[in-house]
Amino acid sequence: MSFIKLHLKKIIIAIIILIAIFLVFKIKDNNDDQKFNPKKEVLVNPVKKDLIEQITLAGSIDASSKAELKFQTSGQLSWVGVKVGDKVKKYQSIASLNKNQLKKQLEISFNNYKSAASTFYDTTDQYKDAAIDTEIRRIFERSQNSLNNAVVAYEINDLAIKYANIFSPIAGIVVSVDEGNPGVNITPATNIASIIDPQSLYFKSQIDQEDVVRIKVGDKAKIKIDSFPDKTFDSEITYISFTPIAGQSSTVYEVRFKLPLENNDLQYRLAMDGDVDIILREITDTLALPLESVYQDLDESYVFTADENNKLIKKTVKTGIETDTEIEILNGITEHDQIVTQK
Repeated sequence: MSFIKLHLKKIIIAIIILIAIFLVFKIKDNNDDQKFNPKKEVLVNPVKKDLIEQITLAGSIDASSKAELKFQTSGQLSWVGVKVGDKVKKYQSIASLNKNQLKKQLEISFNNYKSAASTFYDTTDQYKDAAIDTEIRRIFERSQNSLNNAVVAYEINDLAIKYANIFSPIAGIVVSVDEGNPGVNITPATNIASIIDPQSLYFKSQIDQEDVVRIKVGDKAKIKIDSFPDKTFDSEITYISFTPIAGQSSTVYEVRFKLPLENNDLQYRLAMDGDVDIILREITDTLALPLESVYQDLDESYVFTADENNKLIKKTVKTGIETDTEIEILNGITEHDQIVTQK
C-alpha cells in the first residue's frame, strides 16, 4: 500500500514540474511578444490635424414632384397630345375623351331637369291656395326632391365633360405614355401618362436604427454621384422618416438630402446611384493617431510605446471621435511620444 502512495506522489511531483516548465516558457514567450518588432511594427508620432466624424451611406436620386395622369371617368380615348420626352407646362392639356356621348347625356339630364322644374311649378300652382296638411306637405317634398335630383344629375354630367380632359398639375417632362391610341376604351384605372419635374430632384438613402438617432434634419452632408465622380455637392438632411421602410430585412429609415443643382440639360436622372457623407462632428487642431495604434480593453483604451530596450510600455489614453482611418486622442500621450503601430 505504501508503495502505491509513493508512486502516486512521484507522479504528482512530475506533473507539477512539467507545469512549472510550461509556465516558464509561456512567460518567456509573452516577454518576447511584448517587444517592439521592426519587421511587423513601426513607430509613429501623434499629429495635430482636423478630424471629421461622419456616416457614409449609399443612395440614389429621386424626384419629389411626380404625376401619374388618369381620367376620373370611363370613356373612349379621343386624343393624346404628348409623347415621351416632351416638356410640358403646368395645367397644359394632355389628353381627352370622346365627348359626343357625354354631351348627349348632358342634354338628356337638362331635359329631365326642365321636366322636373315644370312638375314642381305645376304642383306649387295647384296647391297654393290649399290648406297645408300632412298629405300636401309630402306632395311638395316629393316634387322638390325630384327637382333637386334632376339638378344633381345635370351637374354630374356637366362634370363628366370637364373631367374628359386631363391637365398636367406640374411642369416637367413626359417620362411615359402608357395609352396613346385614340379609339380605345379606358377606365379610371388606366394610366395615360407620367410626368416628372426634373428640377425637384433630391438624394435619398437608408440608415439603420443604430445610426438614425445620431442624425437630425439640417445636418450637413456631401454627396457624390457615381456618374460624375469629379463632382461633390454640399447638401443637408431635409427629411428623416418616422416609420421604417417596409419590406426590408432589417429596421431602416429613409433619409432625404437636398440636391442643389440645375438640371435644365437633364444630366441628372432618376435612380442614379451615389454616396453621401453625413457630417456628425468636426474637430480642428486635435491630436490624432491611426486606428490600428489604439487598443480597446473593456472600457479602457491604450497604446504601446517602446523603451531603449525595445520593450513595450502600455499607456492608457482617452479617445474622442473616429474617422475611417484615424482616432482623436484627448489625453494620455503627447506629440513627442512614439507609438507602436502595426504595419
